[in-house]
Amino acid sequence: MKKDHIENPMPSSRFNKVRCAECNEEQIVYSHATTTVACNSCGNTIAEATGSKAKINGQVSGSAE
Repeated sequence: MKKDHIENPMPSSRFNKVRCAECNEEQIVYSHATTTVACNSCGNTIAEATGSKAKINGQVSGSAE
């Protein structure tokens, strides 16, 4: 029996491309990161863990899907 009326749930988290504010380097960051994420080139903090969604300190330039 088909159940076309039941929708599949979509996740609220995703991977984002974040551009560093200091050096403009792009890095892929999880939207619900549980640790502090530093830039690979300059070491500036890109994302900080909160409790649910991470606080993004750079500019989100799109999703990395």
